[in-house]
Amino acid sequence: MHCDSNPTFQEQALDLEFVHCYGSHLGWLTAWFQRRLSCNGLACELAQDVFLKLYEQRQQLTVIREPKAWLATVAHGLLVNHYRRADLEKAYLTALASHPFQHAPSQEQKAVLFEMLLELDRCLGELPQKVRQAFLLAQLEGKKQEDIASELGVSLSMVKKYMAQAQEKCAAIDKLSVEQRVVSSRALNAMPRHGRRALFKSLAVLFGATGLFYGYRRSDYSADMVTARGEIRTQLLQDGSELTLDSDSAVEIAFTATQNLIVLRRGRVMVRTAGDVGFQQLKPVVKTREGYAQALGTVFSVEQKANTTQVEVFEERVQWRPLRQGEPQILQAGEQAEFGPQGVLSHQSISQAQAAWVRGLYVANSVDLKTWAAEISRYRASRIHCDSAVASWRVSGTFPLTKPEVALAALQDALPVQLIHNEQLAASPVLLVARDRNE
Repeated sequence: MHCDSNPTFQEQALDLEFVHCYGSHLGWLTAWFQRRLSCNGLACELAQDVFLKLYEQRQQLTVIREPKAWLATVAHGLLVNHYRRADLEKAYLTALASHPFQHAPSQEQKAVLFEMLLELDRCLGELPQKVRQAFLLAQLEGKKQEDIASELGVSLSMVKKYMAQAQEKCAAIDKLSVEQRVVSSRALNAMPRHGRRALFKSLAVLFGATGLFYGYRRSDYSADMVTARGEIRTQLLQDGSELTLDSDSAVEIAFTATQNLIVLRRGRVMVRTAGDVGFQQLKPVVKTREGYAQALGTVFSVEQKANTTQVEVFEERVQWRPLRQGEPQILQAGEQAEFGPQGVLSHQSISQAQAAWVRGLYVANSVDLKTWAAEISRYRASRIHCDSAVASWRVSGTFPLTKPEVALAALQDALPVQLIHNEQLAASPVLLVARDRNE
């Protein structure tokens, strides 16, 4: 096979790859920014900046396997920089307003100083904490090195090393006048430094203001499909397969010429392959933290648990391939297995009733009340707790998953249990206890 090594030909091929990536992902990336910003124009601008960076590095297009993950990583960095720039601009304007200049700077001078301040802030962010503190105290606040050593609790020789290290990074400080240094000091000191506070700032940008833990679980910034708690959603994939996401789940879909990959970030999915899948056609593969579940013309579910993956097969077969080591495993219809990093942890038979969650139903066949409560809790804003006295009670019946309060009411009709609510919270936790025999 002949391979054309002409540089012009290679450049044209890379340009075509870039155009394809741009056309395929611009809308998705713009929507990614729009969900995190209140300005659609800014979202479009930042999306273009991401693709500009990709064009400058388009040689990587031949090795980037998951373009959305790469684009989202760059986009997150730009978003964090955008918010930091906005914070610095606010601190800078506050410092300007509070400083009594002998000669008020012009708008052009203010703009030039702000650009220098941005460069200085970037350089400071690359320095260790004590080096940065020493530099700010000396160059922007005019403190003597002896005083800095005392304040930081280090030797004078160490302060001198700090200053040499910082001076090499932050040469722009020499261009500032005395008044400009005062303003810069006030603005920079008002900014959170690139440490713990900056980390939480970055997390807040990515995850929103609804709480870091909840935000982490819901963020999945590279996910293509996400369901809220209590939501069950089905989508037809481009190969004709049907993908159903359970409550509080997230997946990334990467269908290419060489793979049909579904990356399960969290939760549970059901895959129903297309009925006319040919022998040579690519089969869907679900990737989890522990390995890969590959369809062999089948209907199956995959659940990402805390430290394991559970696979259930309802039709045909599924091949499990561990992510790190171990032999592939074949699961037949009617089988369920739980896999850890080291291999199979449990293996048992299942019934078709365990697939009923796709239709929004939970078919309980003499399950213990603790298991029942855990399953219904998947679809409720807060968990259902079982008192130890009733945890082993058995329950049977069909319950609506997307209407957990109706399921709780039906449970009281089936068993002598009482629900104790915490009425102080909007999404009341429920405690299941035994009902008094006299009631």
